[in-house]
Amino acid sequence: MSNLITVIIPVHKYDETIEKYLVNAIKSITYQEKIFNLPNLIIVSPPDVNEKLQSLDINKNQSFTLLVNEGDIDYQSQVNLAVDNITTDYFTVLEFDDEFSQTYIYNVEKYIFGYPAVDFFMPIIIEVTENNEAIKTTNESVWSQQIVGENGELGFLNTNALNQHTDFKLSGAIIKKQTFLDIGKYKVNIKLTFMYELLLRALNNACKIFTIPKIGYKHLGIRKDSMFDILQVTMPIDERKFWFETAKNEANFTNDRVIDMSRLQMTVEEEK
Repeated sequence: MSNLITVIIPVHKYDETIEKYLVNAIKSITYQEKIFNLPNLIIVSPPDVNEKLQSLDINKNQSFTLLVNEGDIDYQSQVNLAVDNITTDYFTVLEFDDEFSQTYIYNVEKYIFGYPAVDFFMPIIIEVTENNEAIKTTNESVWSQQIVGENGELGFLNTNALNQHTDFKLSGAIIKKQTFLDIGKYKVNIKLTFMYELLLRALNNACKIFTIPKIGYKHLGIRKDSMFDILQVTMPIDERKFWFETAKNEANFTNDRVIDMSRLQMTVEEEK
């Protein structure tokens, strides 16, 4: 059933460090256990990076497609473009500095077969430092009745849980392509909280989001010069709050609307 899934790896720039991480990420696909066929792989990147990737030395058993992105290179645009070019029913985004567990695809296949109505399968994520030291796990809280609430179903994310606990990640999630397209894909105009907004929007559109109760994905939570590392340094707390509130508002719309930044400016001026 692996041919139902395409793995998307967005790469926005290229150097020796990124190459090291990228090769590791791809190895975590080629080393998958208990499956008959490896999933499809698309690496999406701007033209200058794509040219460098032509000589990428990886396991030849893993075929892959290099997709040239001649537009914006933000995460959302890269993923949206790749999804538009896949032919499988499901896709997942593997960030170039992350890894799948060796039985992740095997476990996902079992859950796809057992839960055909689910639109998003999220892994339990182990977040680590650059020295591979564990920081925390993510996405597992929906297995707590206290989090999902008395009327919630264990393992399934609901709006109440998401409003109380914003730290859910779609890294490594297996997503139905058609659902992703139907609800409007990632929004380029949402900064910082675009994953959170997509989850809220999916729930607003009656999608089912389930966390597989196994650690399936290792995420490099702290990496120098990563997008979130840069945002942590450059983005003030007021702006972070603004983007979370914006995500809640924009999740009511499937289209990627222009964000009124004047509201943020008003908040900053009020704080002075």
